[in-house]
Amino acid sequence: MFFKNTKWVYLILLIQLSLPNLTQANEKITIGILAFRPIPQVEAQWKPLADYLSTSIQGFEFTIKPLNYTQLEFSVENKTIDFVFTNSSHFVQLAHKTSLSSPLATLINIKNNQPIRSFAGAILVHYDNTDIQTLSDLVGKKIATPSIKSFGGYKMQAFELYKAGIRVPEEIETIETSMPHDKALFAVINGEADAAFVRSGLLESMENQGIIKPNQVRVLKPTVDSEFPFLTSTRLYPEWPFAAMPHVEEALAGRVTGALLTLTHNSDITKAINIYGFRVPADYEPVRQVLRTLKVYPFDKVHEITFYDLWNQRRAEIIGLVVMLSIIMILAVMILAFNRRLKESYDELSKNHESLRIAAVAFDTQEAIFITDHNEKIIRVNKSFTRITGYSAEEAIGQLPCILQSGKQDTSFYNEIWVELKAKGYWQGEAWNKRKNGETFPVGQTITAIKDEKGLVTHYLFTFDDITVFKENEARINKLAFYDPLTGLANRRLLNERLHQARAHSTRNKDYFALLFIDLDHFKTLNDTLGHDIGDSLLVQVGKRLSESIRECDTVSRTGGDEFVILLEELAPPRENGAQHAKLIADKVLNHLAIPFMLKNHKQPITASIGISLYTDHNETIDEMMVRSDLAMYHAKSSGRNTVSFFDPSMQQAIQKRSLLERDLRNAILNNEFILYYQPKVDVTEHVIGYEALIRWQHSQQGLLPPAEFIQVAEECGQIINIGTWVLRQACLQLSLWAQSDKTQHLSIAINISEQQVSQDNFVETIIQAIDEFDCPPEKLELEITESLLMKDMLEVISKINQLKEKGISFAIDDFGTGYSSLNYLKQLPIDWLKIDRSFVHDMLNDTNDEAIVKTIIALSKTLGIKLIAEGVETKAQQEFLIHLGCPILQGNLFSKPLPLEQLGI
Repeated sequence: MFFKNTKWVYLILLIQLSLPNLTQANEKITIGILAFRPIPQVEAQWKPLADYLSTSIQGFEFTIKPLNYTQLEFSVENKTIDFVFTNSSHFVQLAHKTSLSSPLATLINIKNNQPIRSFAGAILVHYDNTDIQTLSDLVGKKIATPSIKSFGGYKMQAFELYKAGIRVPEEIETIETSMPHDKALFAVINGEADAAFVRSGLLESMENQGIIKPNQVRVLKPTVDSEFPFLTSTRLYPEWPFAAMPHVEEALAGRVTGALLTLTHNSDITKAINIYGFRVPADYEPVRQVLRTLKVYPFDKVHEITFYDLWNQRRAEIIGLVVMLSIIMILAVMILAFNRRLKESYDELSKNHESLRIAAVAFDTQEAIFITDHNEKIIRVNKSFTRITGYSAEEAIGQLPCILQSGKQDTSFYNEIWVELKAKGYWQGEAWNKRKNGETFPVGQTITAIKDEKGLVTHYLFTFDDITVFKENEARINKLAFYDPLTGLANRRLLNERLHQARAHSTRNKDYFALLFIDLDHFKTLNDTLGHDIGDSLLVQVGKRLSESIRECDTVSRTGGDEFVILLEELAPPRENGAQHAKLIADKVLNHLAIPFMLKNHKQPITASIGISLYTDHNETIDEMMVRSDLAMYHAKSSGRNTVSFFDPSMQQAIQKRSLLERDLRNAILNNEFILYYQPKVDVTEHVIGYEALIRWQHSQQGLLPPAEFIQVAEECGQIINIGTWVLRQACLQLSLWAQSDKTQHLSIAINISEQQVSQDNFVETIIQAIDEFDCPPEKLELEITESLLMKDMLEVISKINQLKEKGISFAIDDFGTGYSSLNYLKQLPIDWLKIDRSFVHDMLNDTNDEAIVKTIIALSKTLGIKLIAEGVETKAQQEFLIHLGCPILQGNLFSKPLPLEQLGI
């Protein structure tokens, strides 16, 4: 009968639990709390909580340490506190820097004896201010805020403005008044600001206290929630979280959490602190969304989303779930221990004990929770269960969990779950569930067996969450990581993985595999002339045709630009058979590509060059395989394009020779190895009127090299700009010297200008600087450009030509008729000369087409008033024919081959 008096029971338990610790010093535990009000005031408010924890958790002495933002961050970084109690956004930011625990509990505030689980922000304007009626009216206005770091006094409102299409802070002017929030409100009343961002409840509190009158300010975009007692302008967000530092032991964290969650409303402690109590952790993802949208730390830096990032995000939720389950288990153990000490009262308290255990797991969480009895019949569900599944509590209670089975997992899957559940007491993993409407969805699920003091299962606790968005993001990231976004083909990363697999398969089965390196012929020209959208359309169609040309076991990838790589696997030996199979696939690809493509209702033919490398029992790295296939492709291009070429060691030698040539080109100017040769231009009487300067390279080992052996390499490796500048300066120097003699002052010099030179921003300045430096007569300098250059950016080219023509420099179109000749650009360009290409001159006496072209160009030049010169004149018959047609200036080996300066005889 003695134990029937509950007060005596608690007294005995308290004495028993206290005795072992009488001689032990209590360990100091510090709770760092964010303080907006004066520190003594905050410390006095929360000291009852510290006293309560010190009493509830023996062996530890808890103290409250109020800190401002900077002090709290310093304490967390230096681990001088053990627990953190701060506002929602500050917790997210602190957790990014330090491995804080997930929230152990969330504060429940109280107002008018009503629990407040959330808080919000308010935007206040002067009551008489009629200019501000909507959020958009805040653009350009002056806004008062306690601090831009404040979640309730700035970030919530900024998030709403951002969602309304208002850029923050670009489109508003912010004034920081410092804490408390009252100062921001008075800034509006005193006319110092147009609006104020403050935490919800401030307006009502100040009106109730008589600090302000009801008609002084009003709430902009007021929102009323039946469960929230204040006017708000923003969404609702969870109250402050309570979290543990990483050095705090899990057992202590669990005990503190249990103590917080068991604080009852209207207790002396909660009344002293002026709070309602604590609840299980809320979902702080909406807070992260605000920070992420506003690009506030830790989301202020944009980075590529990876699977690792998403895993970290989900891992935090899992850890939070584990902590919650640990709390439940701790509470269950405490209840069992309590029952063992109260055996005489077991019958009377058994029903209360079961109710407490069920209440401990039926927390109001964002995850779906349902509880079954030991026969697996559902006896409880929470609101999230109904929201996610569509089953109401009435529909679910009494049913078996199989009502959620989707049919996507077989019986063995569920059998394995129950085997593990019986062996370990819990199961955790992913599954597919089915809603009431028949829709299936993926879940992350945990099942826990709840046992009594005898170890017998009395209930099963099921928790799960809809992870559809996570799965979709996972699939999207996988696609971005392994597939080309334009064509949907495998990218280089996935190709490398398939190559590793192909190597392993080849080693096991002694078969062959091949790499086909495919490059579209003249794609750059098509892309530049028709536009990148047309080029992209062509690449997509090419990808589809390549996919139609292969087997299911093969892989088509786009590695960049217009380059595609096909991996052919399982090619049967011997080597000749494997090579023949690869050749057949390559020929099939060429045949598919030979069919014209439809691009904006226009048929566009395209060809490709294909390089093949074959492998088995190999030692080559993946990079070496790609290089060999690439070399084979370039060999196919040099063989005339639209063809197939196998890798040969000679290709490697050629590429090495090219690399040496690129290296020597970089030192050629420094070593003074370039020479200018001059070929005369003559009139109909063979009187020399000027020269074309043609570069030669006096290579230290290979001797004199003509332009054809190094100019293209110079363009591809970027040295053509330096070489072009050297030619320009030499020509200006020579013209300056010729201008000093009556014998040579009439002579002009023409030099070739590359596309890369003209595209430079300082092209005009470079030409003018060289003329001024050498005091060169600009009217004697001729710059020859190609037709293809004019198709790049005609307006920019015309602008640069006009600037130089103002200085007296003349321009010629070289190799006219071989490119994209157009009367339209001819009439727009301020060109002085047209040069008939040597290919037309060479065959004009034998080919009627070439003869017609030459006659047309001559007639065109006369009509447009453009001077004309024919190059490549090698015979007397060609000279006489051109003069007969009216071509006034000639150039070619008939008059003189290109010679160095000292052999010109002038």
